Amino acid sequence: MRRFRPSIRLRLTLWNASVLALVLIAFATAGWLTLESVLRDRGDATVRESARAIAGAVVAERYAARARGEIARGRGEAARNALRELRTGNLDVFIADEAARVVAASRSPVRPRPGSAQPVIPVAVARPADRDTVNMPAPVRDLFREPSKTGDVVLRTVLIDDVPWRAAVIRLAPGPDNAEEPALHVGVLRSDDEDMAVLSRVRRTLFFAIPIALLVAIVTGYAIARRSLEPMDEMAARAARISAATLDERLPVVNAHDELGRLAMVINDLLGRVDVAFRKQKQFVADASHELRTPIAIVRGEADVTLQRPMRDEHEYREAIAIIRDESVRLTRIVDDLFLLARTDAGSPLDRRERVDVAELLAAGVRSVRSIAVSRCVALECVLPTELTPVLAVNGDRALLRRLLLNLLDNALKNTPKDGKISVTLTATVQDVAFVVVDTGRGIATELRPRIFDRFVRALPEHDGEGMVVSSDAIASGAGLGLAIAQAIAAAHDGQIALDESSVGASFRVTLPRA
Repeated sequence: MRRFRPSIRLRLTLWNASVLALVLIAFATAGWLTLESVLRDRGDATVRESARAIAGAVVAERYAARARGEIARGRGEAARNALRELRTGNLDVFIADEAARVVAASRSPVRPRPGSAQPVIPVAVARPADRDTVNMPAPVRDLFREPSKTGDVVLRTVLIDDVPWRAAVIRLAPGPDNAEEPALHVGVLRSDDEDMAVLSRVRRTLFFAIPIALLVAIVTGYAIARRSLEPMDEMAARAARISAATLDERLPVVNAHDELGRLAMVINDLLGRVDVAFRKQKQFVADASHELRTPIAIVRGEADVTLQRPMRDEHEYREAIAIIRDESVRLTRIVDDLFLLARTDAGSPLDRRERVDVAELLAAGVRSVRSIAVSRCVALECVLPTELTPVLAVNGDRALLRRLLLNLLDNALKNTPKDGKISVTLTATVQDVAFVVVDTGRGIATELRPRIFDRFVRALPEHDGEGMVVSSDAIASGAGLGLAIAQAIAAAHDGQIALDESSVGASFRVTLPRA
C-alpha cells in the first residue's frame, strides 16, 4: 500500500485545527472549572451567611424577649419568631435541639424536588413545629448530630433524593437565664440543582460550539492555505515547463516581500546562474571541439598526404612524422588543460598539500624559462626581499603552483617584443604572500580586460590591429587556457589573481595566504 502523503495546505489546515482544538478544549476546561468553582463558592457563601444571619436573629430575639420581661411560651419560641420574620427565599431552614428534634423550619417555595414525584409543602412556621409533621431528611438529621463548637459554621454536601444539597450548620448556646431555651442547631440547605442546570446549559453550549468553531476553522484555514499557496502551484507549473532550451524564462513574483516571493526570486537567481553556466558550458564544448579539431585535422591531413604516394624518401617521412608529433603534443597539452579545468570545476584540483617556499618556487621558475628569454632577447629578472626570515611559505600543491607561475611567464614571453623586459617581484604581508609578473609587451586591450581570465579567450597578433578574438593565436597554452588555468589554481589555494593597471605591458598579481 502506498503511504499517504498529505499536501502542505492539508497539513497546515490540520495543524491549525489541532492547535485551535487544543486551545478551545483548554479554554473550555478552564472556564468550566472556573464557573463550577464560582458557583460552588457562591452557594457556600449563601448558606454560610444565611446560617449566621438566622442564628443572629434567634439570639437577638432571645435578648429582646428577656428585655421585655417575657417568658417564652414554649420551647423554641424565639427561634420560631426569628424565622417567621426572615425571608429564606430558595433555602430550606431547619432549627433543631440537641436531640435533632425540629424546633422550627422553613422550606423553600413549592417546586418539584429532584427525585421526588410530589412537591414538598413548606412547614407553617406560625405555630410550634411538630417533629412528626416536619419531614427533616435523614442526612440533615445526621448532620445535626455531629459534634461542633458553638458559633462555628460547618459546611457539608448531603444527598437528598439523589440531588446534592449544600448545607451549613451552626450551633447556638442555651438561652441566657432561661432553661426553656436550650442549645439549638441552625441548619440552612441550598439545592445544587440550579447550579447543575447552569452547568448543564454551559456544557451543551460548549459541546456544540467547539465542533462548529473547529469546522469553521478547518474550512476557512483550508481556503486561506489554498489561496496563499496558489502562487507556489503556479511556480511549480512554470518551473516544470522550463528546460535547457528555455532557461531564459523566470518564475512569477507576486509579492517580493513574503516568503513565496523571496523563494521565487532565489529560484530566478538560480535559473540565471544555471543559464550562464549552461551557456558557458556550451561555449566551452564548442571551443574545445574547435581547438581539438585543428590538431586532429592536421594529423589526419599529414597522414593522408603521406599515404597518397606509394613511395616517399626518408626526409619527407620524417617531416610528416615531426608534424604529427608536434600536433600530438599540442593535442595532449589541450587535453591536459581541459582535464585540469574539469577537476577545478569539480572542486578537487589539489592532489596534496605541502609547505612550499614561494621565493624558491619563483627562483626555480625564472631559471627554467631563462634560456627562452635569452633566445628572444628579453631581459628576465626575479626581485626577492633581501631578508627572508621567516620563510615566506604557503600550503599547497608545488606542481600546480609552478604551473601557475610558468603560465604567467609563458604569457609574458609571447607578448613581450625583442629587447623587452619581464620582472617577477615577491612581496608579503602578515597574512598573505604576493608575487607580480610584469612585462613591457603590448599589454591587454581595454575591451579584452574583463574577459582575460575566461577560457579560450586570446588576443590576435599585434599586426592584425584588433583587440579581442576567441580561438585565435595562442598566448600561453596555445588554446587560450593559460590564464584560466592560473586563475583556477589560485582559487584552489584560497588565493586570487588579478590584472593590475599598467601604463606599459601587462601586470598580473597573484595573492596567496601564508602558511
